[in-house]
Amino acid sequence: MQVRTRRGFLGTAAALAVASSVGACEAGRSGGGPKGGGGDPLDVSAGANLPPARESMASDGTTIVIGNPSAPLSVRVYEDMSCPACAEFELDGNGPYLKQAARNDALQLQFTLGSFLGPGSKFAANALRAAVDHNKFTEYHELLYRHQAKVRKAGGFTRDRLLALAVKVPGLRGPEFDAAVLETKHREFVEAADEAMSNSPAEGTPTMAVNGALVPTDSRGLYDDRDRLYRHLRKAAARS
Repeated sequence: MQVRTRRGFLGTAAALAVASSVGACEAGRSGGGPKGGGGDPLDVSAGANLPPARESMASDGTTIVIGNPSAPLSVRVYEDMSCPACAEFELDGNGPYLKQAARNDALQLQFTLGSFLGPGSKFAANALRAAVDHNKFTEYHELLYRHQAKVRKAGGFTRDRLLALAVKVPGLRGPEFDAAVLETKHREFVEAADEAMSNSPAEGTPTMAVNGALVPTDSRGLYDDRDRLYRHLRKAAARS
């Protein structure tokens, strides 16, 4: 699997790292390793029953933040909603763990959404920005990735497909959200976020940065092994 950005880089390392180790990630969730209960908010299991995290926009106008925006530990994820490797990361890699850690007030999870893979990515980024206003980004984000493969085969995300999928997120559909999707209300956000990714050090998607330090995409375990990322984040938290 290869993901090309506008700058011509190939995000093969991240794609292969996630796609090749789904089984290990699943084993990590069901087997040994940190599972929570020890007083460390980073030590949270995928199945922990936690309340929804706060969702907000950062002051830069291009970053979507999940969790406490004042948390000293931050993890930024660069993604394109049409990127197959991003779907792998968010569904079977360490994406779910990061969302749980944000729900547990362990970190602020930041998203920079690029749209270099075409109009469908732009429509999806606009819809996700609209979902933030209803504190439904997290649910909608996961839902879109779960349907990404099917949508790509049908030609990609469209406004109508995004609205049809939004029905599956309780409380999201309504006049305000629908208008934002149909009228591309957040067009400026979409373009600014895409430019922010283009100007970032990320060479492909998905890419993580912990407290501003890029996590190399050849660091395989940090993208797909929950326990390795947990240890990495603990060290970063101790330094912050």
